Amino acid sequence: VPSPTEIVVTSENFKTVLHWQYPSVSETPRFIVEIKPYNLGYYKNVSTCVNISAHFCDLSEEICDPYLSYWLRVKAVVGSQQSEYVETNEFILQRHGKIGPPKLNLSRQSDKIMVDIYHVE
Repeated sequence: VPSPTEIVVTSENFKTVLHWQYPSVSETPRFIVEIKPYNLGYYKNVSTCVNISAHFCDLSEEICDPYLSYWLRVKAVVGSQQSEYVETNEFILQRHGKIGPPKLNLSRQSDKIMVDIYHVE
C-alpha cells in the first residue's frame, strides 16, 4: 500500500489543518493521523481522524499551545493492508501559523463614522 504524499500543515487564524495527497486505488483508502506533542514524547491518535476517507485532518483542537513543538504523521489503510507512516517536520504554531487581518465593519451614524474591529477567532 503506498504511503500518503505531499504532507503539509497549514495554519491560519488558529485553524490548523494537515493535508495530504493519495493516488487513486480500487478500494477507498482510509487514513489514520497521529500527533506527537513535544511534552508528551510519543505519538497518539487524533480521535477525530481515525479511519477517515478525507485527505485532511483539522488539528485546531489538538494544537493550542503556540510555543510547543508538534510532529504529525499519517498512514493509509486499504482493506487489511496499511502503509508506512509519513511524518511532518516539526510544527510550532507561533513560528509556522499565520494570522490574517481583522474583519472591519464601517458604518455612519449622523456625523460620525463608526469602525468596528473584530479580532480573529
